[in-house]
Amino acid sequence: MHVIGTAGHVDHGKSTLIERLTGIDPDRLAEEKQRGLTIDLGFAWITLPSGREAGIVDVPGHERFVHNMLAGAGSIDATIFVVAANEGWKPQSEEHLAILDLVGARGGVVALTKQDLVPEADLERVTADLESRLAGTVLASAAIVPVSPVTGDGIDDLIAAIDAMLERTPEAPDRSRPRLYADRSFTMKGSGTIVTGTLTGGRLRVEHEIEVLPAGARARIRSIQTHKRRRDEATPGSRVALNLAGLDRHEIRRGDAIVRPGQWRATDTMDVLIRPVRGLDQPVSGRGAFKVYLGSAEVDARLRFISPGPLEAGAEAYVRLRLAEPIVADPFDRFVLRDSGREQTVAGGIVLDAHPVRKSLTTAARAERSGQLEARRAAGRDGLSRTIVDERGFVPVADLAWLTGDAPTEGPVRGFVVSEDWLARATTALKRALDAYHAANPLAPGMPREEARAVTVPDQPRLFAALVESLATEVEVEGSLVRLATHRVTLSPEQQAARDRLVAELDAEGVQPQPLADLVRSHGKELVHALLDSGELIRFSTEYALTKDRYAETRSRIASAIQHEGPLTASRIRELLGTSRKYVIPLLEHFDSIGFTKRTGDVRILAL
Repeated sequence: MHVIGTAGHVDHGKSTLIERLTGIDPDRLAEEKQRGLTIDLGFAWITLPSGREAGIVDVPGHERFVHNMLAGAGSIDATIFVVAANEGWKPQSEEHLAILDLVGARGGVVALTKQDLVPEADLERVTADLESRLAGTVLASAAIVPVSPVTGDGIDDLIAAIDAMLERTPEAPDRSRPRLYADRSFTMKGSGTIVTGTLTGGRLRVEHEIEVLPAGARARIRSIQTHKRRRDEATPGSRVALNLAGLDRHEIRRGDAIVRPGQWRATDTMDVLIRPVRGLDQPVSGRGAFKVYLGSAEVDARLRFISPGPLEAGAEAYVRLRLAEPIVADPFDRFVLRDSGREQTVAGGIVLDAHPVRKSLTTAARAERSGQLEARRAAGRDGLSRTIVDERGFVPVADLAWLTGDAPTEGPVRGFVVSEDWLARATTALKRALDAYHAANPLAPGMPREEARAVTVPDQPRLFAALVESLATEVEVEGSLVRLATHRVTLSPEQQAARDRLVAELDAEGVQPQPLADLVRSHGKELVHALLDSGELIRFSTEYALTKDRYAETRSRIASAIQHEGPLTASRIRELLGTSRKYVIPLLEHFDSIGFTKRTGDVRILAL
């Protein structure tokens, strides 16, 4: 299904023509009927001889209502461009054509109305003038059809031309990511809130849950109508009326987007490519105040040039737009830029990054960013996901889904899509950091995890964990430590001798060891911690440790005594080990905590 929009100067007969084509009066407001002037968007539909259905959005021609025209132009596939034969080309004809160029209308037919008011010679002259003015625009190859909505002359020819135009116009794509820009919301008695708009990007079904962005309100689709017929499902490219349950009409306004939850996010900053309208009489600079029109949204904006500015006629530039209010935008959306002071359409363009990473645009950063945006532009929609990953290095899979609408497949780093370059650099950085740490700390079993992350992917703990996991054959994790899989604690001959002295000294003390703090003072922190980490010393309290042989012997003696004597008191165990209460109480509490012994009243039994 397609949506056709009208365009053209005020009072050139757009609404009258639509009523003649469809039998539907698109002027719905009382003021419009009183003044004979289209003020806001009007809607109709037509079934063509081929059986093809098309929705029609009738837009205002008056310069004071160009903002309403823009709200309709953003979602059309093709255009009926209306020029009155008795008046010819007018200012709003030029501005509307410029807008159609900017939004990339994909097809068009020119209706040369009021043919009954001019002689044949004038009709030929006006037709030749139109062909000249349309050259080099999106309507350059459009059929020009003289018609008279009053007499009906040419109407059948115009319908045939519209049918042929739509035959050549591609259907709206279905990317399983629906978005409907609201252009009207109202309450219908007995039904509740009704929202209308043109659906793009995917399908909506009755009972679907929807989200209204940017506010985030949720609702359920109670029913769907297209061209006043109830549907179970709305398809991309169709004019749709949604009856929403659980939403007040005041919770939605023109420019809001109806989407499926989780598939879109609103933005107040966009990096874009802009081009000036033809015939621009003065450059577009970053000093002005502007309005951005995208979909049915209209929002104040300021711009900052990424590529050198200002924007001259015939040129193009990369620009960062900062919006006064968030909107819902997608890469390769088209938009129009109007100068608020001059009330003039000055430029339009294409969104290249709807969610840019917030970085200061220094001179060097602008040059780099221009290159990134050029790469996005060259890649197109099909190559967007890979380009974003190459640009950023890594992107969470869930984020890439709403950034692009794709269903990305994660690679070796679980939960993320990463570029080959980033993975190579991050892997090299981590291995080098670990290698350097092991060289500087040969007795340490590993590098503290947070230190390793700080030199690899700071501020990204989830990504660091996934990276380490992906390197399982090369990097090992033990608790809060990370090490190369090849790393082993090794002692130099001098350190081995020091180790032997420490072990002998501690073994000689039996189950009355000196505090660890004293061992550190006499033998050095590095050696003591290395022996603790390697298990050669086993800590049984915060203050004390035994050698692994003494520890094993102590366990064995306690187990043997309980087996022969039965449950033992702490005093009996103290006598058995030849130590004091100062050591035996923390030792027994340690054995209780690891499930070796169990305290029952005043005695210990074996828990195993």
